[in-house]
Amino acid sequence: MPIEFVSGDLFDNAHGVQAFAHGCNCQGSMGAGVAKGLRARYPEMYEEYRSRCKAEPRRFNLGDCWLWKAEDRPWVFNLGTQEGYWRARASYEAIEAALRAMREQADAEGITSIAIPRIGVGYGGLSWRKVRAIVEAVFADWSGRLVVYEEFVAGGSADSPQSEGESPPARTSDRGEVSEGGRGRKVRKGRSRTKAIANGDVGGEMGVINFYGVGDDYGCFSNFSPHPVVLRGKTWPTSEHYFQAQKFAGTPDEEEVRLAKSPMIAARMGRSRKRPLRKDWEAAKDRIMHEAVLAKFTQHADLREILLGTGDSKLVEHTENDAYWGDGGDGSGRNMLGQILMRVRDELRSSGPTP
Repeated sequence: MPIEFVSGDLFDNAHGVQAFAHGCNCQGSMGAGVAKGLRARYPEMYEEYRSRCKAEPRRFNLGDCWLWKAEDRPWVFNLGTQEGYWRARASYEAIEAALRAMREQADAEGITSIAIPRIGVGYGGLSWRKVRAIVEAVFADWSGRLVVYEEFVAGGSADSPQSEGESPPARTSDRGEVSEGGRGRKVRKGRSRTKAIANGDVGGEMGVINFYGVGDDYGCFSNFSPHPVVLRGKTWPTSEHYFQAQKFAGTPDEEEVRLAKSPMIAARMGRSRKRPLRKDWEAAKDRIMHEAVLAKFTQHADLREILLGTGDSKLVEHTENDAYWGDGGDGSGRNMLGQILMRVRDELRSSGPTP
């Protein structure tokens, strides 16, 4: 099969491919995510990209695919997926046009293997389910090999390729909705509310801050962020470990989850019904989540500062994959994690500075 859906780090694991591909805006700013990584690795490409975007008439437009050729390194397909800067919404039509152009160029250049991330989904704001369907439609009968990194895992080797009909490992909410949660990437420091507004992160009268992946801005709001918490006389590697383990409080399963090697594994263990779920879980889960979040932002002074720095902004776990802890992607979800974060923020504000 030409398409392989894998987990891993695009840059660490794309050994053997002839080209990278990524989505970028048409305004001359590779300011975040994979685009930012490529900017650092290919500075000459970035300068050419900027000149194309700033040219009159512009030489890089929505739906375009521009190929950068590098010596002794994978080449780079730059796909014009967003008209505005990096937080502007991407376009499904532009993604399809750019992918079709990429396939044509790959065939013309003799490129038979390409690695690509989940384009248009993070800062682009699109549905991965819909984008993935476009990718599959464009490349289903391609004679080459397309490796799609649809789940970020920092460092190490990628997981074994999955079949086209499978989804990557994911965290599920307690109502059955799937949520990918954090990806274990290095957490960026949060930004002040003033700077967030200047960069377009916060909109509206009160402002909204969306969060989801650990590698994104405000990634520390994810339960997968690598910040241990001490609760019930034990140290838990992440708040996700604590939350999932409490589904089996007082049983050997609780300790097994605490010792899980990653928050993703802890989440898988927590949702497995091979372990008997405590009878009062539905009534207790919001309280348990509050305990985990409060401990995390109380015990880490840097995280406390980041949370308080959001001011009165509305905090939203923005994902279509979770309608209980998240917003469901369209605002219809309950956003319980965001609500709990805002409650903890109020509690920290009321308690005054850390002693």
